[in-house]
Amino acid sequence: MRDEDTHADLTALFAAEDREHEAKPFVDQVMGRIRAQARVRKLLLAVVGVGGALLAASQLPNLLADSVGLDASLTTSIIQAQNEVSALASANPLWLGIAAVVGLSLMAVAAMERT
Repeated sequence: MRDEDTHADLTALFAAEDREHEAKPFVDQVMGRIRAQARVRKLLLAVVGVGGALLAASQLPNLLADSVGLDASLTTSIIQAQNEVSALASANPLWLGIAAVVGLSLMAVAAMERT
C-alpha cells in the first residue's frame, strides 16, 4: 500500500508534466513556418508580377507606334510620361524610393489580408 501511494505521487507528477507539454506549441511553431513560407512566396510573386508589368509597360509605346491607325498623341504622351518619371527619379531618387516603399506596402497589405 505504501508503494502504491509513492507511485501515485509520481504518476500525478508525470501526468501534470504531460499536460504542460501538449502539442499546441509544436503545431503553432510548424504552422508559423508554413505561413512564413507562404508570405515569402506571395511577396516574391507580387514583386515579379510588378516587374513584369513595368517591363511590359516600357515596351508599350513601341507596340502602339507600330499599330496602324493609332493616334500619335497617345504614343507621344506615353513617351513623355516615361521621360518625366526618369527626370523625377534622376532629380531626386528619394521620391522613387518612397513610391517603391508605398507600392510594396500596399501589395503586402493586399497579400496578407484575409478574406
